[in-house]
Amino acid sequence: MKKGISLFFGFDIEIGTRIKMIKDAGFDCVITNADKRLNKQNGSISKQMKLLKKYNLQPSSLHMRYIQDDLPYFWQKGRKGDKIEKNIKKDLKIAKKYGFKCVVMHCAGEYSLIGEQRFYHILSLCQKLDIPIAVENLLSSKLFVEIFKNIKNRYLKFCYDSGHDNCDNDDKNYFESFGEKLITLHLHDNDGKKDQHTLNKAGTIDWKMIAKNIKKYSPEINLDYEIKCLAGCDNMTANDVLCEVKKQADKLEEMIKNQM
Repeated sequence: MKKGISLFFGFDIEIGTRIKMIKDAGFDCVITNADKRLNKQNGSISKQMKLLKKYNLQPSSLHMRYIQDDLPYFWQKGRKGDKIEKNIKKDLKIAKKYGFKCVVMHCAGEYSLIGEQRFYHILSLCQKLDIPIAVENLLSSKLFVEIFKNIKNRYLKFCYDSGHDNCDNDDKNYFESFGEKLITLHLHDNDGKKDQHTLNKAGTIDWKMIAKNIKKYSPEINLDYEIKCLAGCDNMTANDVLCEVKKQADKLEEMIKNQM
């Protein structure tokens, strides 16, 4: 199985050096974001892709650009909602250009017919480009469930975020309900109380459960870790973190293979 990590994993390191470190640690692919506001942190998306190619790393999933507080406007009439739709379409075109497997989308707010129409506009472009949009489970399942209940399209997929699931108070079994739609992963841990994007040793996730469901629903999926070192990385260097994440990815792969 291919193993990936977020391009920014908690350390402010020059992008070329950081990508080489990711390669040297044994990773195969990278998840990233094309938001120009992150250019100072990660460089432009074109620069990122040139460096990934240089070090023989593959792009995995591309995260949509967004402002958290603006997300509910997607479901409301007006320019702010239109802008979110426009930006997602930009990201889909970028994903197609550079060979990403999907664009990951955050959704928040109250479900509406306006938002549904915007979704179908996006999915029309997905079909044209042959690039899926993957909705990520956040800290509440209500809107997520409504999206998949009301919108039927083969380009609508699921991004499973292990850390968000661990903090979700809805007790929703995402794999059981949406496993057939699974296309990409955001793997990280936390203490079950808040979103920390940390390492397994500091968290409470049932990784055997995750291994069992990956084996059942998508045994060839990239094991992509979205690490930000918000907790549990005390006194660890960037190389320490990369080595630890790779070690945990290898362990998860072994757990997946051993599932009956």
